[in-house]
Amino acid sequence: MLTVEEARAAVLERVHPLGAERVALTGALGRVLAADVAAPYDNPPHDNSAMDGFAVRFADVAAATGESPATLPVIEDIPAGRVPEKRLEAGQASRIMTGAPIPDGCDTVIRVEDTRDHGDRVDVLVPEDEEGANIRRRGEDMREGEPLIRAGAELGPGEVGVLAAVQQSFVPVGRRPTVAVLSSGDELVEIDQVRGPGQIVNSNTPALGAVARSCGAEPVLLPTVADDEAAIRASVETALACDFVVSSGGVSVGEYDYVKKVLDDLGAEEVLWRVAMKPGKPLFFCMLKGKPYFGLPGNPVSSLISFLQFVGPAVRKAAGHPPERWPLPESTALMEHDVANDGDRRNFLRARLRLDGGGRLAASTSHRAQGSHILTSMLGANGIVVLEPDQTAAAGEPVTVQILGDIA
Repeated sequence: MLTVEEARAAVLERVHPLGAERVALTGALGRVLAADVAAPYDNPPHDNSAMDGFAVRFADVAAATGESPATLPVIEDIPAGRVPEKRLEAGQASRIMTGAPIPDGCDTVIRVEDTRDHGDRVDVLVPEDEEGANIRRRGEDMREGEPLIRAGAELGPGEVGVLAAVQQSFVPVGRRPTVAVLSSGDELVEIDQVRGPGQIVNSNTPALGAVARSCGAEPVLLPTVADDEAAIRASVETALACDFVVSSGGVSVGEYDYVKKVLDDLGAEEVLWRVAMKPGKPLFFCMLKGKPYFGLPGNPVSSLISFLQFVGPAVRKAAGHPPERWPLPESTALMEHDVANDGDRRNFLRARLRLDGGGRLAASTSHRAQGSHILTSMLGANGIVVLEPDQTAAAGEPVTVQILGDIA
């Protein structure tokens, strides 16, 4: 059996970025930028006021006090969006709003709270501590030609705001991979079907579709397929319209596990089968007509863990993420109870991660049983505790964890 690292490397070696497309900025959240973006101009484009108040010369108001204010004539009102028409001379003031351009001759803005406004004149009661107070300088936010966002960056709300500020109404992003998801088995029924004797509801397809979407892919959910070679073949051929194919079940060695046989008949290039991990050992990966095909185990937790370890990194690579973002982020946490792996495969335990009273990351796996069929072990799991073969950790000892979600 391959190690997890060997298997992941074999997968990623055969996956390539899908190229770029242009999308509206309003739909770019979570996408991966495909080209560097630089500032086309200075921002702010001019010195402007950080406060509602009065534009003055510092020397005229430096000695002002409440008992002996500096009284200055007001020569102009400058609202935001209007260019000043008058130069400020010694002994004068201009009424100015937040964001409005600073008039020539001004070197300081006095807050309106520190003045007494008489309409045609103003009393400055409290001077600022230094010249230049309350003025936002041209280019303070960004300078023309300055690199702002590099290719490979995931676009969050801040990035969207910056792109809007530089008038990028459409942006180049990595194409979002499509992932076909299919499940096979005579025992499976769809969510809204009546369960017969010996049958179970197909939870794998919607769960794998959800995790595919969380990884940045566009899932295409196919109907459940019976254990029938012709039906499986037809479903697989339909799935090949997508960038990736993910199936669950049918890749083991049972008499009715037909998926591998169908793939062989279709000319699949087998890359790997079986990985030294628990859950998820019977993982099958091949290239089928140029498309990466993942045959995941049928047990629900096994399929999800396998997806997170192998399909997720492949999807992120295809979407244009940089290499450091392909695998799940890892950290170290302190166990809240004893834990052990007495097997010969790496174990992935569904965990709840939290920050303890000292701000340290803590992990617990005791919220549910950890069997590969225990789908409820994923409930509330925002992390995975990773244990090497024969590794034990007592309460308070550090372990490696993979982070799946927000930590409080």
